[in-house]
Amino acid sequence: MIYVIGSGPAGVAASVALTRRGQHVTMLDAGVRLEPEREQVLLRMSAGDPGDWTTADLAVLKEKMSSGAAGIPLKYIAGSDFPYRGADEWLPRDARNVGLLPSFGRGGFGNVWGAAILPYLDSELTGWPLHRGELAPHYEAVLSFMGMSAERDDLEEHFPLYTEKFDAPRVSRQAEALLADLDRNRGALRARGFRYGRSRLAIAARNGDGRDCVACGLCMYGCPYGVIYNPATTLRELARGPRFTYRPGVVVERFREVGGEVRISARPCSGGEPIEFVGSRLYVAAGVLSSTKLFLASTGAYGRELSIKDSQYFLLPLLRYRGTPGVADEPLHTLSQAFVEIFDESLSTNSIHLQLYTYNELFRTAIRATLRGAYPLFRPVSDAFLSRLLAVQGYLHSDLSGTITLRLDPPRGGSPAVLKLDGRYGPQTRQVLKRLVGKLWANRSLLRAVPLGPALTLGEPGRGFHSGGTLPMRERPGPFETDPLGRPHGFDRVHIVDSSVFPTVNASTITLTVMANAHRIAAHDGNAR
Repeated sequence: MIYVIGSGPAGVAASVALTRRGQHVTMLDAGVRLEPEREQVLLRMSAGDPGDWTTADLAVLKEKMSSGAAGIPLKYIAGSDFPYRGADEWLPRDARNVGLLPSFGRGGFGNVWGAAILPYLDSELTGWPLHRGELAPHYEAVLSFMGMSAERDDLEEHFPLYTEKFDAPRVSRQAEALLADLDRNRGALRARGFRYGRSRLAIAARNGDGRDCVACGLCMYGCPYGVIYNPATTLRELARGPRFTYRPGVVVERFREVGGEVRISARPCSGGEPIEFVGSRLYVAAGVLSSTKLFLASTGAYGRELSIKDSQYFLLPLLRYRGTPGVADEPLHTLSQAFVEIFDESLSTNSIHLQLYTYNELFRTAIRATLRGAYPLFRPVSDAFLSRLLAVQGYLHSDLSGTITLRLDPPRGGSPAVLKLDGRYGPQTRQVLKRLVGKLWANRSLLRAVPLGPALTLGEPGRGFHSGGTLPMRERPGPFETDPLGRPHGFDRVHIVDSSVFPTVNASTITLTVMANAHRIAAHDGNAR
């Protein structure tokens, strides 16, 4: 029996590869789920059309979500915090200036992600023990079950599609106007290092039950029709097959190799006596915090300091020269509408990734929260502002970003081990972002938009959840490193397959490559190389 720990993107991708190889897999997972009463709300909504949805059900879906000038403090799904629940109990942490959290939810952070997907640039695999050609068939494999909304455009020059099966993305009228302006200035923008196109998103125009995206604007709260890809969907499909067993309700605490076996020590989430599982091989896909903690506890490396690499997350408003009337009334999806990639070595030797968002009601919520009681007086001004407002969610390569130091303090006096985390901004980060704002300002006439530089907001290290690199892959790994198959130094049958093994974290999204790399490792005969 082969075991996989974790049901997030890496865990399901590894499980798909293993079962396609004919292996029998048991997935161990805490598997925290959405509360039954909230599941019922989603089921009711998914069974009908938007015109049938009740005010009460919509209120449940939107419960607890808030926004401000710094964005959304914490993204809920159907009004629930279940993706984050259990973390304090099962992964005690002492964190300072850190935005990164673990997930014990079924599907991991695939429940709340923004669904943006791009492959790594080959140039950004410098320092990796592999090249993009080795990842290519695994990008294709992942996209075969994930689904993608995309278009052939200038992005393809640097970021191959890796599939011929994709849906044309729906974009808002604000995005259409923006892209039309960019097209008119395409040559000048290309000469200045800009590449752009419609967003590539892990969504399908039609889900597995035959329901279409209806552009209801509820993406940020949870798609009632399940059109946004969630690893839990693949998990359900795997569970229908004869080679896969899902074992929720357990948290793995340690692993060890004994002879030709892997022994896995776990505890029931509900409490009780420890459980031991014995398998021929183990694939660890619990996310960078949980996987690193599990490795440190398993090897007794208490007090050893490691470093989490991060892709710096930031928010920047753009104000278009002209407004688009009626943005609040338009049917639309509220995921990213367009990508802009900047290639400018005076800013970065690697690309800078910008995801552009057009109107959604959380923009108005943020303005209302800022103006408070004065909001009704400024409503007409607010409407005009919103007709021109775009939100940029940006990322930098890990070379220009901060880091999070990590160590595991040993259990003491009956208290569990504690993961100590300390986030530190990169010494170049603010200067690079200042120059980026300057570049956008200098090209405002081509973009037909002005960056609101004073409103730029920098997330804490880890806030964008594009982090990894604690146990980086090397061709010849040393202590606290892994080989190209994710095997930690000194192990033969344990593979770490999530972003913990990434030597670097790029700017242009991480999840697709996390899944492709996990699929690559699991598709390989672990006894080779």
